[in-house]
Amino acid sequence: MEMRTPYHSIYEKLNAPIIDFGGWGVASHITSPDAEYLMIRKSVGFAEYHFQSCFGVCGPEAFDFIQRIIVNDLGKIKPGGTLYSSILDDQARLIDDVIVFWMKEDRFIIHGGITREASRKWFAEKSEGKKVWVTELSNTFLSIQGPKSINVLQKAVDIADLEHNRLTQLDFEGVPVTIARVGFSGELGYEVHFGPEYAFGMWEKFTRYCAEYGGGPFGLMAAFPIAVDKGFLFGSDFYAGGSPLEYGLGWSVAFDKGFFHGRDEMLRRKETGLQTKLVGIEADETEHAITGGLQLAHNGKTVGATTNGWVSPVLKRNLGRAWIAIEFAKAGTELQVESESGPRTVKVKESYRFFDPKSERVRVNPRDMLQSTPN
Repeated sequence: MEMRTPYHSIYEKLNAPIIDFGGWGVASHITSPDAEYLMIRKSVGFAEYHFQSCFGVCGPEAFDFIQRIIVNDLGKIKPGGTLYSSILDDQARLIDDVIVFWMKEDRFIIHGGITREASRKWFAEKSEGKKVWVTELSNTFLSIQGPKSINVLQKAVDIADLEHNRLTQLDFEGVPVTIARVGFSGELGYEVHFGPEYAFGMWEKFTRYCAEYGGGPFGLMAAFPIAVDKGFLFGSDFYAGGSPLEYGLGWSVAFDKGFFHGRDEMLRRKETGLQTKLVGIEADETEHAITGGLQLAHNGKTVGATTNGWVSPVLKRNLGRAWIAIEFAKAGTELQVESESGPRTVKVKESYRFFDPKSERVRVNPRDMLQSTPN
């Protein structure tokens, strides 16, 4: 681990185990992964994501520049909106999956994952000669997730009317912040972005306010099972050779908007047919969690591999994701996997979105949450 986030000394004081994530030292957990998972589902929790990339894009050609590098259509939103998308090279290989914040007029922020070096090079290459400026930002943010997240934020700011996938810029008890109603948990949630000089103070505020609802900080090992439950992809889910079509993200691809990098290759795949697909899987027992990197076989023939998995503390099911050859991607197909615990059977599911597949909990009216009392 070469890089530390602004919260490293806090982790040390909390005796939180530190793990390496893309070269960054981040907290595995504060109490335990299962306890933190349940805390988010039932009340509220927060975590830092300083390790994720953050690029500011501005200039008279900023809109057109972003339209050409993302697969989604930026025209779907307006200033104050957010948009999920993928960034691909011309062979439709994933550079990063991102959320675009449209701050105002010709000013945007692209929030990505841990592939900042690849993104930095791609942005520099594609912005050359254009009236657009791309700058890597040092902003950090805390993601606050759970049914009580609005109760916590409402102690400092009034954002109960902020709609899903919208953002606002305001003052949070003396700290200039951008708050976006987005998240990965499948619950009501927000991201609060600010300069790194405010990191300690904001952590302290969130700790104090969340405690009133039985909540607190959580680590990366609580985020993983939540993402598996809800169907948010990460890490090895973006397997080599795949594109948004194979990853089940075709809904985010706007072919009709015109040119974008990776468009021609994905159109070719649509015409000739996909060869592989990312699917949801479920094991026939819950004693040993599905893990990534396990070979999947059908009648003795290797047909794919697992990417991620976890035993869901809420659903009480052994769930995961895997890429497999398209002919075996039909729901109900049984596959065999060899693991440290011995041979096992997994079954392909209709979807890898297991928890609240209609996202009703994400789109709840925040004011309804404010009617309940603290835990």
